Amino acid sequence: MKRISFYLTTIVLIAICGVGYWYTSLQEETTDNTRWLSRPFANVRSIHVQGAQGTYMLSSIKGGWEAQVPGASWNVMARAIPDRVTDFLGRIGELTPYRSIGGFDQGGPEEYGLDAPDLKIIVAFSEKQGDSLTIKMTSDGGGTIYGWNSASPGLVYEFGQEVLDTLALPALQFLDTRVFNFTQDEVNKVQLVQPFGSSWLVEKRKEGFFFALPGYLKEKPASDSELKLYIHSLALLKAGKLMLEPAVTDKRIPSLTIKIWEGKDVEPSTVDFYTIKENTAEYLGKSSWLTVPFTLDAQSVGQLVRSAFDVQGRTVVKLDLGLVSRFIVAHGDTNYAVERGETGWRLLDSKKDLQGIDMFLWRFTDLQFEALPLNNLPDSAVKLMYCKLEDAEGEKLTELTFYADPKLPQGQCWMKNGGKMYYPVSSRLLKDLQGMFPVASSN
Repeated sequence: MKRISFYLTTIVLIAICGVGYWYTSLQEETTDNTRWLSRPFANVRSIHVQGAQGTYMLSSIKGGWEAQVPGASWNVMARAIPDRVTDFLGRIGELTPYRSIGGFDQGGPEEYGLDAPDLKIIVAFSEKQGDSLTIKMTSDGGGTIYGWNSASPGLVYEFGQEVLDTLALPALQFLDTRVFNFTQDEVNKVQLVQPFGSSWLVEKRKEGFFFALPGYLKEKPASDSELKLYIHSLALLKAGKLMLEPAVTDKRIPSLTIKIWEGKDVEPSTVDFYTIKENTAEYLGKSSWLTVPFTLDAQSVGQLVRSAFDVQGRTVVKLDLGLVSRFIVAHGDTNYAVERGETGWRLLDSKKDLQGIDMFLWRFTDLQFEALPLNNLPDSAVKLMYCKLEDAEGEKLTELTFYADPKLPQGQCWMKNGGKMYYPVSSRLLKDLQGMFPVASSN
């Protein structure tokens, strides 16, 4: 009998210990549970944010996200940057609390100020994903942030102050401020319009860009390098500040209009800039990509202005360098003839080898006129040097004549390229040629 009692007592004690261990473990698991969210952010339909930085809604739309921001007199609908929305959801899901406090199913979280939180976020999902997720954050004023979410309503979590700083973002943080949205390599037409300045239109062909307007440049080549750089700058252009209030520009003529086409049958991407009477340091902008008006400082707008001359193809000499076999130079009363041989270039008279001729020839083709050419040379111009390039048969490929003119800007000279036009070009090449082919001494 005593032995039976002993066994029964032992079994009861083991059972009590087991229950105690299970209860203790459960309590520890509840109290020390530091997992913030287990629900994935899949198929999110909208994110509603309320906080000290304002109230706004981020909504999923076809092809991206849209921000809805209440304004003083209207509700703003603006494009949002998808990557920033994704990053925001990632920040919410990856939060790691210091600890959690349990047992508050009957209203306990209100004791931590979560009935009037500093930040409230409601994440709505598609119908298949179930109910929305509500998140609340509040500060105790001493550096501790208390958090609560509807997926674990019986827990309050403790975070550091940086959590609220990370999530309490203004709507502007998400808004897309790009003025244009196009693929640079797909651009086939660019237009710039100024009512009281230079306006132009260029179209892309297999050979490069060519002018369609103005009339005096029609069918003439534009500078591919200048236009590619200009298109790149437009692709990077961002608004200075988005305006969350309406701006009326009816019947006003824009000071500058820029249009970008990516195809023949599509509408161009357009931006119009208007002067602001009350603030001459900024321009008001309206873009076909942005759904709200914006401002941009006058200096940035000025840098967008390009004249037809700026984007004109200004190369003076077009030459196949592989055909050049003889280089003839007349400098003053001194004449030079340089011929290409098997080992390089050589002066015909002295049979002396000369280095750097190929570089000079390349620089001929790199010359651009710095201002509009003239039909008649000014009386102040003085002839300095004559150059002729010939092929292996002795046929002339081109001839160039350089002139000095004290009335030209410093660093420029006139150059005639065989035709009737005189082009103002950089005088650096002329000076280098004068050093290579000096005037013979009179002694």
